Amino acid sequence: MSAKIKKRTIKSFIKWGIVVIVIIALVLYLRNKTGSTIESMYTEDTAVIRDIQTYHTFTGTTEPVNSSEVIPLVTGIQVKEVMVEVGDEVSTGDVLMTLDTYNIQSAIDQLSATMDAADTSSAISIAQAQKAYDDLKYEVDNGLNSTLQNALNGIDSAFANMVSAQESYNNEVELNNRQLSSTIRNAISQVDSTYGSLVSAQTSLSHAQENLSDAEEIYGSDSSVLTSYRQNVETAQVSVDNAWSSYNNAVASFEAAKMQEENSLTQLYDALITAQINYLNAIDSYNAATLSVNQQLEDYQLSIKLAVAGSNDSANQLKLADYQKQLADCTITAPRDGIVSELPVKEGSYVSTAGSVATVTDYSQMKIAVKIGEYDILGVDEGDAVSVSIDALDMTCDGTITKIAKAATVSGGVSYFEAEVTIEADDSLRSGMSAEVKLIMDEADGVVSVPSAAVMSDSEGGYYVYIRDTSNSKNKNPIQKTVTIGLTDGSYTQITDGLLEGDPILVPKTDSMALLMQEMSTGSGTTYGDSVNE
Repeated sequence: MSAKIKKRTIKSFIKWGIVVIVIIALVLYLRNKTGSTIESMYTEDTAVIRDIQTYHTFTGTTEPVNSSEVIPLVTGIQVKEVMVEVGDEVSTGDVLMTLDTYNIQSAIDQLSATMDAADTSSAISIAQAQKAYDDLKYEVDNGLNSTLQNALNGIDSAFANMVSAQESYNNEVELNNRQLSSTIRNAISQVDSTYGSLVSAQTSLSHAQENLSDAEEIYGSDSSVLTSYRQNVETAQVSVDNAWSSYNNAVASFEAAKMQEENSLTQLYDALITAQINYLNAIDSYNAATLSVNQQLEDYQLSIKLAVAGSNDSANQLKLADYQKQLADCTITAPRDGIVSELPVKEGSYVSTAGSVATVTDYSQMKIAVKIGEYDILGVDEGDAVSVSIDALDMTCDGTITKIAKAATVSGGVSYFEAEVTIEADDSLRSGMSAEVKLIMDEADGVVSVPSAAVMSDSEGGYYVYIRDTSNSKNKNPIQKTVTIGLTDGSYTQITDGLLEGDPILVPKTDSMALLMQEMSTGSGTTYGDSVNE
């Protein structure tokens, strides 16, 4: 509600006042009892220097600015111990209460034990897989693997047999060379040639297979890099197949020719062929053994990877972290500095879902919720300084308007804006106390002023006051003196022109109407003086 008296209200008040005064003056004139009438109708006063303010006033009740409800992050747990009482002063982080952690701690212990056992088992599996790989790799690198050694020994033996058969065959050929036909020689030459191609093709195949095995060990079996190695093996195999075909054809030709030649030479040659075949088979066996060992190494590497993957306990780690957070959340602490204003739980009770277990309020700053009328909102801004009076404590303190609603609230056809005023509190101020907020709109310090009841207005909108007629020492009737007014606070009005400090004035009494009725009933009259316009 505004305390500022708008000029149109002042004018209306003064106009009605002048009507009453005119009637009173008429009666006083008819009575012609100037001295006694002035005393009964007016109060003598003086223009004085004072400070005048215009202001808005609003009312509300005090409440804290900052208040925090304490809501635990865990529910369904029993309150084990409460460390505070309502009214206790606490600081941020102070323990308010603790919850029963037995079930959560048991879950943590059980999960930790499970994880420890899993870690031990995984470590053993990884160590075993790694050892199997390392042992086989060491054997291969140092020529200690029995499978590879047996295959190598087979190659050496087959090679020795082949060399021996070759020597025997060569000796027989030398002995019978002069008696052999050109057909036999040609057939033998063809066999030797195709055999050489076969050996060369088989050697190339062996080298291609060894290169493929080495590449698989380096790049892995699925690498695109192995494509060219596999193509080399396939090409070498085709060459071997073709060499075998050529070689077999040469052998078949030789077989046909040798039927007509010496049986001994044929037998020696057959022995040589068998030795050669055995040698080639020994090479194949070695290649197969190498491939098998390399595959075994890859299997061991896969076992290591599987054992490492099996040791991943990320899910349990997350679950353990959640349990540990729940354990920490069982210690309920103050979220801010302040006073414990509410404590709805006690030891032994259970924490409900989303339920507050305490409220911590900071009473160092208080606020007052006020309503500002739509006609008073102009000129009122956030950040404006105000004066706040607490009647219950007979105290006044400074405040600030910290919030004004952007949209008006309409209630009962009346619009107003909700606002908040913040003040610094002391120990005596309590929440819920009635408060009056004063916002100064305008002020004038050290100005000439008179009681507002002394200021009258005429029909033309001018203002005047009553003073004694000092020109007539015998009668001294009240006369009008024109003045110019400034600010008014309702009780006093600033006089900007027409009066000086100390000038005497006459203030109509508030019960003049009753006196007027009495004078009119007696039929007496009163004589008034003239108007003075200086």
